[in-house]
Amino acid sequence: MCIGIICLVAVAFSGCVGTDQNKLVSPTPPPTPIQTPIPVGQYVFTEEQNGTTVYLNLTNTITLKLKENPSTGYSWALTTTNGLKGTGDFFVSSDTTGRLSGAGGTHYWNMIAAGTGVQKISGVYQRSWEPLTGNETRFDMTIVVV
Repeated sequence: MCIGIICLVAVAFSGCVGTDQNKLVSPTPPPTPIQTPIPVGQYVFTEEQNGTTVYLNLTNTITLKLKENPSTGYSWALTTTNGLKGTGDFFVSSDTTGRLSGAGGTHYWNMIAAGTGVQKISGVYQRSWEPLTGNETRFDMTIVVV
């Protein structure tokens, strides 16, 4: 009798053991990065940081990205204090086909924090041959290097 009860219980619970194939969920794939990862100690700044103050360590690297359209004559006249050393700059057109006349893009400036204290980045978006009127777009940022 005891064996019969054990067999009955085993048969009753045999349907509860196992995997329900309808409830299996395929694993979520990892997210795909949409931009190049930024190395540790490198900071990327854009128009969003205009007018802000940031704190960095000595030897941190900085990339400033500002929209620009040199094909129309407009470009950034950028200046920095002595504690920020430029390591290069380049322009990337937003037209990946190379067929659009007058396409803008993004200007990149790479620099390193080479001196402690209050450092500044200032820029005026202008045509170099036109006099300044005071209505130009500006970029100003303070960087405190410790």
